[in-house]
Amino acid sequence: MIVTVASNRKQVGKTTIAVNNAAIRALAGRSVYLIDIDPNKSSYHWTLKRQSSNVQPPIPACSISGKYLKDTFDKVSSNYNDVVIDTDWRDSKGSQMALEVSDMVIVPVEPGPGSLACLKKMAKRIHAARANNPALWAIVVLVRARGALPIAEFDAIRNFVGKESSMALAGTVIRDDKSLQKAFDDGLAVFEYKTADRRSVVEMYDLYRAQRRKSAALPSLSRVQKHLGKGASCGEFI
Repeated sequence: MIVTVASNRKQVGKTTIAVNNAAIRALAGRSVYLIDIDPNKSSYHWTLKRQSSNVQPPIPACSISGKYLKDTFDKVSSNYNDVVIDTDWRDSKGSQMALEVSDMVIVPVEPGPGSLACLKKMAKRIHAARANNPALWAIVVLVRARGALPIAEFDAIRNFVGKESSMALAGTVIRDDKSLQKAFDDGLAVFEYKTADRRSVVEMYDLYRAQRRKSAALPSLSRVQKHLGKGASCGEFI
């Protein structure tokens, strides 16, 4: 499966979702390759930290310019069960190519002023990609929420997604939590971080479940728990 994480905005947790998504698939027994076309190279640096700390399983990755995405994708896609692509926030040729080669795109949306307009722009990009990739499916997930969600904005996003035949709204919210950043800094997924906030672990598990509902080929979370061990964070929620 090819999964892209894309957004029209900076600082919405795109990279956090990309690396946690790659890790949960690897822990479930999938062979995973991570392609980072974001100029910040944050996902790629996360994999280097993971490698230097000998965190298992390793997640091979590369950091490339978006213009080389198609060539890189063609070289690695047949060798891995999953390829996760972390795009930049711009509507660039590389980001658009990522949509055109993907089975699924995860779209993080931060509730707030302009969030619906931003999502509508992203939807146009997805529609354009579907001209060449009609099977492309999008999961919209609310992110970086602090406290109660603004009801009017949430309803507007939910109503918009509900009218889009190629989109679904994830049944979870990825909230702003310090353990996500601390895990990232150590080259870990949040569910690998020993003192992770339980809610953050559940939210990432639930986002994986949303993807699994569209692909029966993805292993259940019990495989992840088996790898992490009985004492792992939030195992009772699997």
